[in-house]
Amino acid sequence: MLPSEIHKIKGIVITLSGPSGVGKGTVISRLTELCPAIRHSVSITTRSPRPEEKDGVQYYFTDKKHFEEMIAAGDVLEYDEYCGNYYGTPRKPLIEAVEKGEDTILDITVPGSLSVMQTFPDTVSIFLLPPSFSELRRRLESRGTESPDIMQKRLDKAYNEIEMTKMFDYVLVNENLDLTAGRILSIAEAEKHRYRRLKGIEEALLKH
Repeated sequence: MLPSEIHKIKGIVITLSGPSGVGKGTVISRLTELCPAIRHSVSITTRSPRPEEKDGVQYYFTDKKHFEEMIAAGDVLEYDEYCGNYYGTPRKPLIEAVEKGEDTILDITVPGSLSVMQTFPDTVSIFLLPPSFSELRRRLESRGTESPDIMQKRLDKAYNEIEMTKMFDYVLVNENLDLTAGRILSIAEAEKHRYRRLKGIEEALLKH
């Protein structure tokens, strides 16, 4: 008998943060391929989609007016402004997933991750690092989607974000995609068995 069959277990919220270009989206895509049971919480943003991106897959794309209306209505759990664009997490889908026991991973900015930790104290926070800062620069340049000015802003922002690594539960260097995705799965599996998430399971078990 599984623990969830004798004791209601809420879903785990996992935040994956790190500087732009570190590969968060690619890691999450691989992670959900390896474990479809982990749900990806799709963020909403006001930035324009890149050529390979589809609405509702990588992000929900909207305009600034609609995003601000969602903020005013309390429909955004957290949000941040990054390089002139809003990024945020829709509130309702995440809360519903947690209550249904679905583990959910968020591709989220560093301030966004810290905000989610306040709403969900049991959040599992992971910071993704590049193998080196020069490699991060190379990845951003290889995109070819930003002007030199925007790219420099991203690099400056990345430098400041990396200094916030110590505020996260786990730190992973994203050098090998499968290795990184596998380590996140291992973290999620271990976190499910922390007693604070299973508190009272012994009492429920003794009733069966």
